[in-house]
Amino acid sequence: MIKNKMSVKKDKKIKIKIKSKIKKFDYKKVYNLITKRFHIKLLCLSMAFILFLYVRYQQEFSKDYIAKLQILNVPSKLLIANNINENITITVRGFRDSKHEYPMEFSTYIDLTNAQLGSNMYKVNLSEEIDYKNMNIIITPNRIPIVLDELVYKTVPVNVVTIGTAALGLNIDDIIVNPSNVIISGPKTLISSINKINTIPLDLTDRHLDYSTRLKLNMPKNIKSDTSLVDINVIFNKDMEKIEFNNIVVNINNLDSRFNIKLDSPLIVQKLVLEVNKNLITNISQRDLFLYLNLKSITNAGVYSNMSVEVNIPTYAKLLNIEPSFFDIETESR
Repeated sequence: MIKNKMSVKKDKKIKIKIKSKIKKFDYKKVYNLITKRFHIKLLCLSMAFILFLYVRYQQEFSKDYIAKLQILNVPSKLLIANNINENITITVRGFRDSKHEYPMEFSTYIDLTNAQLGSNMYKVNLSEEIDYKNMNIIITPNRIPIVLDELVYKTVPVNVVTIGTAALGLNIDDIIVNPSNVIISGPKTLISSINKINTIPLDLTDRHLDYSTRLKLNMPKNIKSDTSLVDINVIFNKDMEKIEFNNIVVNINNLDSRFNIKLDSPLIVQKLVLEVNKNLITNISQRDLFLYLNLKSITNAGVYSNMSVEVNIPTYAKLLNIEPSFFDIETESR
């Protein structure tokens, strides 16, 4: 009992000491400690904050995206009459720690709903599929001039553009185009200044014979046509003359090595008549002619009748007559 009374007294003494210490806490001293040289402490705090901002913004990033521009809701019976830059630059700025939140690509558009005839500036918009509220985004350019004009139609001739020179000094008599006219459509201001539609260039280099081909039309921008291809027939000058060659030796080609030809004398074509352009008549000679019998089909020794003479002549010449045009030959085994 005596011990318990002593412990109780001891506990009371400790509590009294704690209370006395709390009472002795000097709030004024703490206040003076905080306010003493306050301007220096405030300066240090400000510098620390500025340093924090500096470090923070040192981690800022900026990235440019190229987005294709779409033109939506063009009013009926109106067309875009000017060339529009379809590449829009999207600049995204932010902090590197949020970089993963930005999309991989952007899309832009201009909405021409209720747009009027003439030239106006239109706002470039970002696609609404993404929430851009928390992004620092710059669109360049953010407004684009667009000229809207009436849609009109017009029939114009097709003009064949040629490059190069035909071979051997030949001249072209005519170039026939089918169709010779096309119907084009587009903005009124552009259509009114177009009087013909050119083809892509037709190269005449080294050409000397009539020939046919197909060419694409070289359409101006923002202009459409009812066809994209035309058929072309090139016709060269037809001032032709005849030329005759005589006593031309006929060669033997492709005879199987197991056989020989029994000949008393060489095979001779007595007369060969060609038709050649007048401008080229002096270019051809007998050295340009090669006549032969193709005996590839002969597989046995014997007599073969009416073996046709084959003729190699310049491509600018036309064969009119050959006498004789057949020979009878006899083959024998070696």
